[in-house]
Amino acid sequence: MKKLLFVFALIATTAAVNAQDTIKKYRVGIFASLFLDSSFAGSTYKFTNQMPRHILPGLDFVQGALLAVDSLSNSNKNLEVTVYDLRSADQSITALRSKNIFDSLDLMIGSVTGTDYRSLADLALQKNIPFVSATFPNDGGVTNNPFTLIVNSTLPVHCEAMYNFIMRNSPTANLVYVRRKGQQEDRLASYFNSFNKSASGGQLLKWKTVVLSDDFSPAVLTANLDSTKNNFIICGSLDEVFGMKLVNAANSVRKTYDMELMGMPTWDGMKDLTKPEYKDLPVYHTSTFFNTGTVAYTSFTHKFTSLTYGRPSDVAYKGYELSWHFINLLLKYDNELMQHINERTFRLFTEYDFKPILNNSNGRPDYFENKRIYILKRSNNLVSRMN
Repeated sequence: MKKLLFVFALIATTAAVNAQDTIKKYRVGIFASLFLDSSFAGSTYKFTNQMPRHILPGLDFVQGALLAVDSLSNSNKNLEVTVYDLRSADQSITALRSKNIFDSLDLMIGSVTGTDYRSLADLALQKNIPFVSATFPNDGGVTNNPFTLIVNSTLPVHCEAMYNFIMRNSPTANLVYVRRKGQQEDRLASYFNSFNKSASGGQLLKWKTVVLSDDFSPAVLTANLDSTKNNFIICGSLDEVFGMKLVNAANSVRKTYDMELMGMPTWDGMKDLTKPEYKDLPVYHTSTFFNTGTVAYTSFTHKFTSLTYGRPSDVAYKGYELSWHFINLLLKYDNELMQHINERTFRLFTEYDFKPILNNSNGRPDYFENKRIYILKRSNNLVSRMN
C-alpha cells in the first residue's frame, strides 16, 4: 500500500510542477502495467495489507523511473513526464491513440511485453519516437525499426556471450552440452551450433550433446564426464526445474570430477542456488544487470527503501537508471538522441552496448539491441563478474 501511495504522490507532484510552466517541453511517456483500476474500489484499496504479486514488477519499475524524474525535475522545468497504466481502461494503447497522446511524445520508456511491446514499437516507427523497451527479452518480430531499443537482451545474444566465454576460457575442457527434448531446447541448440561454425563450415569447439529425460539420474551425467580433466557443463534448457536437477546431479559428483556449470539467464533468479550446499560448485550464468556497488547504486537503494519501506528489485533499478540515462540524453541532444545512445555521461550502474541488428534483406537496422552481457560466477556464496 505504501508503494501505491508513493507512486500516486510522485505522479501528482510531477504534474503540478509541469503544469506551472509554459515554455516548450520535452514530453516523455513511462509505460507499464500497474493494474490500478483493479486495485481500488473508488478510493478504497481492495487488498488491505496485501499486494498481489502481478502488480509488483510494473510498480517497482515506475517507482524507480519516478525517482529519476523527481531528481531531473528540480533542474529541468522544460520536462514533462507522464506515467501510463496500460491496464487502465482509459490508458490502454487504443485509448491513448484515440486521444492523440503519441503525437506529442519525444521519448517512450516501457516495461511492457507481448502485444503492448509490439504496439509501442510500431508507434515509435510511425511517429519517429525513440522507444526504450526496458524488460522484454524479445524482438517481437519488429523489423526495419530504427527507433526501438531492446535493453533486456534476447536469448541469441546471451548464448553468443556464453559461447565466447567458453571459447576464451575453457576451449580444451571436456565440454558437455546437456538438454532435454523440446522446441525451445532445439532453438537453443541451433544458436550454439551457429556460433560454433568456422568459416569453412567445421566446428570450432567440440562438445558432447546429451539429451536427458526430466527424471534423469546423476549416473547418466557422470557417464559423459572425464575424471582426468576439467568438465564444463552447459545447460541447454530454460526450464528451471530441469536446471536445478542438473545442478543437483553435478553437485553430487563434484568431489570426483573437476567441473564448472554454465546456466541460462533464467538462473539469475533461481534462489535455490544461494543455498549453502552449492557453495563449492562453480556456477556461471548470464545477465544484463549487475550490482556494481557504486555510490549511485547505494544512494538509490537508500532513497527507495526510505520512501517505500521495501528493498528495490532489479526492475526498480532498471526503471531508475534507464529513465535517468535516456531522459538526460533527450534533454541534451533533442531529436538526435538515437545517435548518442551509447554515450557514457549519464550511466549510473549498468554498462550498455547498443548495436544495430541489421535486416538481412536491406542492411538497415531492424532495431537496436544491448549487447553488453555480464557473465556472473557463483562460488563460495559470492557472485563475481567475469567480464
